[in-house]
Amino acid sequence: MHKSTLHIAILESSKIICEGIQALLYQSDMDCRIYRLEILEDFTKLLESNSVDILIANPVQFLNREKELRKIRKSHPSLSIAGIDFGMMHKQSMLTDITFTLYDSPEHIVHLLSKLNKKSQSPLKEKEGEENLTKREIEVLTGLVNGMLNKEIADALNISIHTVVRHRKNIAVKTGIRSQSGLTIYAISKKIISIEDIEI
Repeated sequence: MHKSTLHIAILESSKIICEGIQALLYQSDMDCRIYRLEILEDFTKLLESNSVDILIANPVQFLNREKELRKIRKSHPSLSIAGIDFGMMHKQSMLTDITFTLYDSPEHIVHLLSKLNKKSQSPLKEKEGEENLTKREIEVLTGLVNGMLNKEIADALNISIHTVVRHRKNIAVKTGIRSQSGLTIYAISKKIISIEDIEI
């Protein structure tokens, strides 16, 4: 099967780091096209005209920009984000799919990005029903479809509200659906629930 070109954006203001990552990628087996960007606004402009599979970014770029990043993720659900860990990634790490340090071996970095590549192709499979919701996510989804509030789902499943919210985010990312009506149609079409089960 023909391997498609991977579109990778590197969001980093340091030219040296950018060129190092670019050289590493071009020397690997990955067939990729690379865009070098210095600020988040450049990335949002790039997304208007190009499809990007993986964003490799210095997490400092996301400082106080979580809302914008979530908006980008919402409108581009197949986008994967790799963070460059400079030893200060505590809060930002939840915004990235993977992280690597500049001290990791080239093989390790390429391996991580290859795994992301497989994830970024999953939306094509999702149309064939390959979202792979966990058992707990299916339980949360069933509660949502039945109109339960986060607290009610948390109480019913004996988990925290924070955990319910995390599962809801995972469901939205995996399915690409955020509305309750959309999730209901999804749950019925995937035979997670039957129409008769829905409490109207």
